[in-house]
Amino acid sequence: MRLLISVVLLMTGCISIPEYDMPKDNRSNTVTTGVFRELDPGAKEEAGLHFRVKAYGSSRAREILQEAELQYQRIMNDSGLYSFSPRALYEIVVYSSQDEFQKKTQFASWAAGLTVGNAIYAYDGPGLAPTLAHEMTHLIFHEYMGDSRQDLRWLNEGFAMYEESRALGGPGVAFPSAQEPFPFHQMVGLIPATERERQVHLWYKQVGDVVGYLVERGGRVGMGQFFGALRDRRPVDESLRTGFPGVWSSMQDLETAWRRKVSDAGR
Repeated sequence: MRLLISVVLLMTGCISIPEYDMPKDNRSNTVTTGVFRELDPGAKEEAGLHFRVKAYGSSRAREILQEAELQYQRIMNDSGLYSFSPRALYEIVVYSSQDEFQKKTQFASWAAGLTVGNAIYAYDGPGLAPTLAHEMTHLIFHEYMGDSRQDLRWLNEGFAMYEESRALGGPGVAFPSAQEPFPFHQMVGLIPATERERQVHLWYKQVGDVVGYLVERGGRVGMGQFFGALRDRRPVDESLRTGFPGVWSSMQDLETAWRRKVSDAGR
């Protein structure tokens, strides 16, 4: 789960349900359907290049579809995964309100959205765009990598946080310079669900800022090469050298440079 960085969504979050927790009928390479209760009668469906959206009203479904496709293009550009194409349309189910979302998914009030397989469940409102950006990034990461890659949890969550901030119109996630960052060896191994809330907040800000630094300083073409090397199961240090030759040769180099950036920002 996560905590959103926007003021509007400060106390909300999302959940990603792993494949092994899903009903057996939904373990497939196609869009997941039927896990939660559907929208009420009268809901409409619109399909595009990468998404199938279900929402209340044809015009609203089209608006959400257009927003989702714009988010998708930005994520492709930021990740450098220009040739990536989903196996099937991602499904987006948008409930009318937080109340309907809670009643039909049975998740807690702090949840802003969730993913199951290749489907996103969320509710309409001012926080929908950043929620979709965050969840969409997870779906793309999981499909591109072939699995959830728990060893790359920091990268998965960091990139989702970066794209969430971009959807809010910001340049990225800013780590608070007054705070002491996690050493990278702790950042990489941390499982947020086991930490205190204060530490979780800080961890999400740090991984979001680190990934934003990779994108902005290292370059988007380099990000694609970095992701590709990681997908091929190359070590992280080797993958950094592959994606960003002459910039960083190891996670230690990246940590040193990123800490300097954070320090300079606080002056």
